[in-house]
Amino acid sequence: MDLDRRAADAWFRRRGLPMVIHRRRRGAGMLRRSTPGLVFLCLLDLLLAALLKLLDVPEDVLAARMRGSGVGYVLGVLALTFAVVVVPVIVGRLMAKLLRVVSRTRVRLAIMAATIGFWLFVLPLGERLTGLVSWDDPLWVAVLTNLVALAVLMLLVRIGVGSILTWAARSAVAQVRAIGMLASRALPLLLLVVMFSFFTAELWQAVERLTPGRLWLVVGFLVLIGAVFLASMLSDEIKELKSWTVEPGATVLRGTPFDDDTGLEQRRRALTKTERLNIALVLFFAQAVQIVAFGVLVFAFFVVFGVLILSPEVVTEFAGRESAPGTLLGVPLPVSSALVNVSVFLAVFSGLYFAASTATDARYRRSFFEPLLEDVKISLAARDIYLAHWADVRRAEVVTLEAEDIP
Repeated sequence: MDLDRRAADAWFRRRGLPMVIHRRRRGAGMLRRSTPGLVFLCLLDLLLAALLKLLDVPEDVLAARMRGSGVGYVLGVLALTFAVVVVPVIVGRLMAKLLRVVSRTRVRLAIMAATIGFWLFVLPLGERLTGLVSWDDPLWVAVLTNLVALAVLMLLVRIGVGSILTWAARSAVAQVRAIGMLASRALPLLLLVVMFSFFTAELWQAVERLTPGRLWLVVGFLVLIGAVFLASMLSDEIKELKSWTVEPGATVLRGTPFDDDTGLEQRRRALTKTERLNIALVLFFAQAVQIVAFGVLVFAFFVVFGVLILSPEVVTEFAGRESAPGTLLGVPLPVSSALVNVSVFLAVFSGLYFAASTATDARYRRSFFEPLLEDVKISLAARDIYLAHWADVRRAEVVTLEAEDIP
């Protein structure tokens, strides 16, 4: 079997499993693999500075804007917020593709050096020259902070966090495509559970009287409960994965670097602690993306439903007092704060319900969780071939800094 080591390593990175790769090879191409993440940070920093500049205005100015061109201002803020989430990811992916297409080493190094220079020097200076950041913030502190961020980024890429987060981003895009299935299968039944809570005045009064900090403390507590539940559930699933095997020549590896496994004596090797942790993180992130997507869907539903069915007088009656204009993460919304807070609370509660359903309900498990397990099983089958091919390798070949790439 002629298995390409670089293609095999890149395949595992692409699937969010860098810990399967030999530890001496995990740092191969580290600078190249760090550059897309650095581009992501550059754009995120720039767009966030612009968003904060737009929102950092006195309350009287904000009220005047809301009265004069409220819809336009809110749409502008929402568009910039959307850009903060989407643009850095897209441009980072384009940079990764560019570095794969460019074949000349000098050109690649020039691109990477320019990106590092922009992050360390051009961006901090440009933000101050354009007024996005005040000169009261010392420039040398910003440069030092960016230097530390660069070192942390490269360390995370070295230990494989970049591969896992890149895989999580791809998974997030796939889950966006599945929102229709989430809505049609999970949302109707859930609404039967939480709809009555939406019309409970006591819930509105309790949530409305929470300070923003305390509301997010409650949200964080519920999220922590969900994370502990997922971790315990995934621990049991990984134990089951240990005994899973694949027959030689199985079709699950067709189209991968491991589709020709003839001549190899395969056997299941025990997962190391780092590999178990890697698989747990992959499954955890995949589940978390599904839960967050479902929670956002529920939040949007209750906001729209509340606007349609509840008049301002009814909201005041439910909340026990007149509610102020709503905001979410600093972004002003054209609805009351009581409706926003209740929708946030019900969305987080719905996420917990959905997480429990995917683990315990056979129908939800078959639709939302078992496909993730099948994906991991394919990776484990490839791992057996990978280890069988290099079982006797004690030293990884010498690789240059840019020898390999993560697609």
